[in-house]
Amino acid sequence: MAPALLLSLLLSQPKIVLYAAHGDTNDPASYDISTWEPGHQLFIAVDQASLREEPDEETRVVASLALGSPVTVKQRSGERVRVLDRVDHWYLVEAKDAEGRTVSGHLFGNLLTPLRFEKDLDGDGEKELATVAMTADFKIRVRVMEPRLPPNQRVAYLDLRPAGAGPGGSVKATFVDPRKAGVALLMVESIPEADSTSFKALLSYVVPGRNHEALGTVMESLSLTERVDPPLVVRHAVSFQRKKRRLISVETRKGESESGKTVKVRRMYQWKDGVYVEERKKR
Repeated sequence: MAPALLLSLLLSQPKIVLYAAHGDTNDPASYDISTWEPGHQLFIAVDQASLREEPDEETRVVASLALGSPVTVKQRSGERVRVLDRVDHWYLVEAKDAEGRTVSGHLFGNLLTPLRFEKDLDGDGEKELATVAMTADFKIRVRVMEPRLPPNQRVAYLDLRPAGAGPGGSVKATFVDPRKAGVALLMVESIPEADSTSFKALLSYVVPGRNHEALGTVMESLSLTERVDPPLVVRHAVSFQRKKRRLISVETRKGESESGKTVKVRRMYQWKDGVYVEERKKR
């Protein structure tokens, strides 16, 4: 996998990596892009994705697939091609349409992701759908869909710039259960391949008044920067006080002073309106 312009999404089940790296703009084969094999179970990364009759964006649309819809890869096209500002493969996939019928057709690779969550993210008792994928300019895009709302009015999103000096990096995402944190959160961790800086970002989805008829906002609740640049190492251990909706971060810094001592800094944050606000110590 090329060190430049890289994004990977790591899952525990299944263990799949999603990545893409720039190549020669005149040679799609020079790009380093994730490839999926027959049998891979993936999900639609965008809402209302067009399933095509043939591997061509001008051919007939067989079905429109909602964000988060599961698909099974049947075949991958032999050559990478450019479609607008993206380079990827076309894939023959099998899915269910809006009526529940099994349909087959072709999707461009950038419409697929291995990472999807179906959780009650805003605490209203109903589940939302969330996906994590990559934009054409290599930002991490987290989308949240309210299935009850009309198409074109039901998806909120947030873009994160991957950690590191340049574009690209690697990412893993996990769900933080409200039974642990007091609120539902998505934790996105970005660790670039060729840079020492990384981050942990906690994201929330907030709907004022838990209004079932309103689309909420995806918010970056807290971001903690880490570093591995020997001898300097900066890490964060995060814990929660569920009932008080508090987050405690213990920052460990090694190799910063000549004495070589490890310094630990404890910070406490209070949840308020979708973000964690640091509590200042009283003097």
